[in-house]
Amino acid sequence: MYQLIKSKAILDGTGSAPIPEGCLLIQNDRIAGIGKEEEFAGLDGIVEMVDCTSHYILPGLIDSHNHLSIVPALGDQLGQMALPPGRNILRSLPNIQKSLQSGVTTMRIVGEENFIDIDIKKAIEEELIPGPRLLVSGRGLVASNGHGAALTVSDGEEEIRRHARENFAKGADLIKLFVTGGISSSKTGIDFCSYSSKEVRMAVEEADRYGSYVAAHAHGGPGLDLCIEEGVRTIEHAALINESQLEGVVNKDLWIIGTFSILFHETGIEQTDFNDPVIKDKVLRTREIVSENFHRVIHSGANLALGTDSMHGLLAYEMECLVRFGATNIQAISAVTKHAAEALRIEDRLGTLEKGKIADFIGLPANPLDDIKNMSQVAFVYKNGKQIT
Repeated sequence: MYQLIKSKAILDGTGSAPIPEGCLLIQNDRIAGIGKEEEFAGLDGIVEMVDCTSHYILPGLIDSHNHLSIVPALGDQLGQMALPPGRNILRSLPNIQKSLQSGVTTMRIVGEENFIDIDIKKAIEEELIPGPRLLVSGRGLVASNGHGAALTVSDGEEEIRRHARENFAKGADLIKLFVTGGISSSKTGIDFCSYSSKEVRMAVEEADRYGSYVAAHAHGGPGLDLCIEEGVRTIEHAALINESQLEGVVNKDLWIIGTFSILFHETGIEQTDFNDPVIKDKVLRTREIVSENFHRVIHSGANLALGTDSMHGLLAYEMECLVRFGATNIQAISAVTKHAAEALRIEDRLGTLEKGKIADFIGLPANPLDDIKNMSQVAFVYKNGKQIT
């Protein structure tokens, strides 16, 4: 049996022009064809017609950087991660639903304690709970004096090796490494580097051996240099990236994952953590730097994708920020579809609407090419060929 999804227009995510009155042909969980309705007139078998002619259809969105159990507006993010695993699984459920309702059908989770991301991933795959498909990293690898230390710490090459292998043994898809200081912690500067080159190299080697890669929390300074030198695949945040580092990212074909809403949105860090004057000062200074730096990132041609960093359901706001920094609407859409899939190594099956790929798509009542804010008005979400919202 087929489904023929009729639209007002299809934006397939490949960079091609929109297809007015385009149709998606779905068979089971895959896209069997894309084109005009008349192209599917001779189909054999039962065809269910689905009228979405008042909506623009786009690929399902991909959130490249998130955490399940954190709500930044509550403050003390590390304290939230350190809560008992059962409680954090329950706390994660409404966050997952916010992401799903916003059009996110795939989400990369970059650090949770007690392996709750792996457990939740399995629950979604077994259809025990609805949610985006997850790519997970298990416990983040963080130095005892580094940003991101909640319960588990990894000091020295051998501890990094052991914890990386334990993560993969539990079912992790990638390794998350915290290399520099962070904005939401007051003990270290943003560009503080908590790991040596040998420690970063060890994480990369273990990931490579497993056929995977490292995503590194790295805002700038010497830590970002180490990430580039040692071949970390995705640089998370990169708020303080300088021109030399940006050139290194481009030359080595690495990826930058932008995360803006936690820094700029009124329900982000500022809602609670502004009570700490050190964090407030970091946020205000970093906002100015990020606006300038990401204007350069956009125009450098660097590989770029976006994530919400626990600002659940706000991927559209991330796109608005990117446009404000100088991106076109198409570039912003690509950063959460085609390019996000490439960053996460899933472009063979997701990120664009093409024959043979998984049938993940969303419907919008207004054209996001006219106004990127239209991305926040998701009317319906399909995952694996089935409507889930």
